Amino acid sequence: MGRTDLAEEVLQESFVRIWNNASRYEAHLSAPLTWMINITRNQAIDQLRKHRDRPLGDLEEQALVDESPSADEQLNSAREASALNRCLDSLEGMQRQSITVAYFQGLSCAELAEHLAAPLGSVKSWIRRGMERLRRCLES
Repeated sequence: MGRTDLAEEVLQESFVRIWNNASRYEAHLSAPLTWMINITRNQAIDQLRKHRDRPLGDLEEQALVDESPSADEQLNSAREASALNRCLDSLEGMQRQSITVAYFQGLSCAELAEHLAAPLGSVKSWIRRGMERLRRCLES
């Protein structure tokens, strides 16, 4: 489509048309996905024809930057999160608990020791050893 706003409009209108015409779908003519893609394609063509003759205004000429993560970035983040969860699950109980509580609650080692009612040296050791195991796990 070349423009995010037009693509969003096409997608929205396509969903509405698919919903309103679902009872008219004939399974012997095409697969459901093919039918939906065809509706979306036709809607996109109509939208492009409609906007082809109209000159772009100053505001429309400015490229809108989409700063949201790309699909590839989202996939990589999901893979990294999955690997991190797998590695966290491999840690011993106190190592995992110390690291997650310190990270998610933003506690210092001293605060964490108080929170866990454990000696400060033990908490520091749990975190250090847990982080080393996480690093090795994530590298493999």
